[in-house]
Amino acid sequence: MNTRFGRRRNNRQQQQQRRSSFVLDRHYFVIQITLVLVTIFCILAWFWIHIATGLRRGDSVDDWSGGRLSSSSVEVVDEDHHSSFADVTAGPEKDVTTIVQEPYETNLRIDAVVAFLMNLAELPPQQLWDTFGMDDDKNDGSNGKKSYGKDPFSLEELEQGHCPSGLNTAEWLPPRPWNSEELSSMFQSKAEELKTDKEARNEETVLIWYEHISKAGGTTFCGLAKTNLGQSLVPKYFCMPKRLDSDLADGRVGSWTNEELIGYTKRESHLLVANEWDPFSHDKLKLSGRTLDGKKFPLDPQHTSPQLLFVTTLRDPLDRLLSAYLFFGAGESPSDFGVWIRRNIGRLPKYRIGEKGAFRCNIARYNVIVWRYSGGNLEHPVSGPSSQQQETQFPLPMTDGEIWRDPFESAIRALSQQDLILPMDIMSKEEGQEAMRRLLGWGKVAIKEGRGKGDRESGHIVTTGKIQNSNAREYLNEEEYRFLWDANWLDNILVLWCRAVFLARLHCNDI
Repeated sequence: MNTRFGRRRNNRQQQQQRRSSFVLDRHYFVIQITLVLVTIFCILAWFWIHIATGLRRGDSVDDWSGGRLSSSSVEVVDEDHHSSFADVTAGPEKDVTTIVQEPYETNLRIDAVVAFLMNLAELPPQQLWDTFGMDDDKNDGSNGKKSYGKDPFSLEELEQGHCPSGLNTAEWLPPRPWNSEELSSMFQSKAEELKTDKEARNEETVLIWYEHISKAGGTTFCGLAKTNLGQSLVPKYFCMPKRLDSDLADGRVGSWTNEELIGYTKRESHLLVANEWDPFSHDKLKLSGRTLDGKKFPLDPQHTSPQLLFVTTLRDPLDRLLSAYLFFGAGESPSDFGVWIRRNIGRLPKYRIGEKGAFRCNIARYNVIVWRYSGGNLEHPVSGPSSQQQETQFPLPMTDGEIWRDPFESAIRALSQQDLILPMDIMSKEEGQEAMRRLLGWGKVAIKEGRGKGDRESGHIVTTGKIQNSNAREYLNEEEYRFLWDANWLDNILVLWCRAVFLARLHCNDI
């Protein structure tokens, strides 16, 4: 009996165990199926979110490949000094009078800007000339009109104060720096506080980093700063700060480490520093939580002061080069223009960042904006005598793509992180005044203080002598102008691009 009873009990236990095992297996199977379905759902959701994001920006899904424009838009052409190009004006028009900004977390939009401008830079010289409508007979100023050629930046409408309905933000218009509005508000608040209380200090200082490209409106901008902020909040010597324990009036702030700049703001209440002679240090972007690729950089909680608003002024590259010659090479004849450029370029190997020797030679560089904003990485090989060189008074340009492509891209990315890029000819006009009022809170345009001379009421001043007519097209003959325009092709692209970005942000909503 006991044996039979024990067997029955064992059988019941085994049946219960089998049923429990079956239930557990079924539950495990359900859990596995659920996890697979959830994974598939997440993948599909991620995919459709990215498609929707691209379409919201006005992009076609086919236009993108890894964040860059697809190779299908590029056409190979015969080599000259540039190798390939894309039809930068092709594509359907898109109405973007009001443009919705995407969260500033990726670099896809800046990648697209780089691709667009690189395509322009790789055009053969004649095609680039035609793209911008540079022929004399089309740009003689008759009837107050100007040819814009293919107008890749929609400048014709932007110059008239309109937001173009065909503006393609995915191609050439970068997003604003992610914290520009916040830093602008902090700067204006701090400026008002220091104007009323000279002793007011705190650790959350925001100041203007002004990148002063020689003969591009820097003295005028410094004069406006002194008028609007007051002399006590601006370094005395052309807005350039003194280095600690140095007797030099210009401390060459462009060569300072971030730690040096932090120490300076703890000693001084200045709200602006200007860098004229050295390249733009990409490391300064970190102080404002920015990077070259557009991603956020985590701020060090121990060093939150200062944060920087990045401002510069740009000028037509040939007019700037001529102005530098007329100013620094004063007294030399027009035939010496090429000699002056050649002499300065020959001194480039002696230049060292932050040092006094040969520091002015960079003003005669070709594509000085690219050199400046690439962090000084654009080489300019000094070429020896050749039959080609003897055909012109000017040094031959650097055209090797292995040399210029990377610095050009770095310059585009650095310029995309600037809070305000003022075209020099617009700076003192209504548009320039409005842009400075929005970002900096400046409402005064008449320059009443400072060392310069010139038209103070309109904001145009010079450091010595009279205002020069630095119109390179009038000063040079046709062949000379064309040679220098081709030699400075990278800066020509950047100046027109930055002008379009400035006007688009001024005239279009929500960008």
